[in-house]
Amino acid sequence: MTSGPGPETPDSLIAAASENLPTPQLQFGRLTFNVESPLPTDSPFSADTALHRLPGAIVFIGTGFPANDRMPDAATASSPDDVVFAVVLKGRARASQHGREEIIEQDHAVLMTTRDAGWHTSSCETQHLIVQIDRAALSIKVPNLGAWLMRPVLLEAQTLRLLMAHCQEAIDLDGSAPTHLQHHVVADLCSLIALLTIGCENRSETSPPSSTRMLRLQAIKAAIEAGLGNHDLSAETLAAAQKISPDYVRKLFREHGLSLSEYLLERRLALAHALLLDPLRADERIGKIADEAGFNDLSYFNRTFRRRYATSPSDLRRSAT
Repeated sequence: MTSGPGPETPDSLIAAASENLPTPQLQFGRLTFNVESPLPTDSPFSADTALHRLPGAIVFIGTGFPANDRMPDAATASSPDDVVFAVVLKGRARASQHGREEIIEQDHAVLMTTRDAGWHTSSCETQHLIVQIDRAALSIKVPNLGAWLMRPVLLEAQTLRLLMAHCQEAIDLDGSAPTHLQHHVVADLCSLIALLTIGCENRSETSPPSSTRMLRLQAIKAAIEAGLGNHDLSAETLAAAQKISPDYVRKLFREHGLSLSEYLLERRLALAHALLLDPLRADERIGKIADEAGFNDLSYFNRTFRRRYATSPSDLRRSAT
């Protein structure tokens, strides 16, 4: 198992090897993921998994679970109030919590909680995608969140691919990535899960679901956030990465009242603003910060920055000291 760098969190006990527990498990608070039968003693279990911790989220993709010791009840009782969005990518699983037991078929997902005892059982060949995220943050986007717990949701192929791509980006995110970028990735994951959870009721058989367009837009925005310093960022490069047309990229932004170029400028200015206020970068040249935010013309940067924030970059920096 590989785990991305990040601070250890008390809400989960992940992949600690144990010779005393024959059944591989993954523990999220009081919620246990495991395989449905003990492993043969002459067949060592090998889990193919990847995990990454971000501020306010944990992302796991893999087949099977490494063996680990169960978390003591005293520790799980004080775990954060999070939700777990568990997707079966291959195979099937059974889940039980809140007095309900459900079969989770392939390409389906279920929302579960970390503070309530429960289990999610599958075979060692079942492939999972699991995201643990703050319940309060998701509740803002999903009204009456409790009503969606333990309700299997079918994920359409397009939306599932987008979620997979976004989770893989989260796993690949370097531990030295700026905090604001990590928080942005977590916010986008939260939005994706919300859309996947409640979007199923509004889907039409005759037209692409609006949730698919929203998921696509979220994925494009995540790519923009990760590549703001790239001077060549454009509708063409974004479209190539998403395997769609540049015109469709532009259309997605226009549908939300902002052109792609306006959105790019806003995000680059916001990044430059944050960097200028960073005390650890107080001695860096403003031109270097502008370049890191994706501006290759310093006079254009100064002009647009003043128009957006009603102050110059140098004045902003002085006001912060």
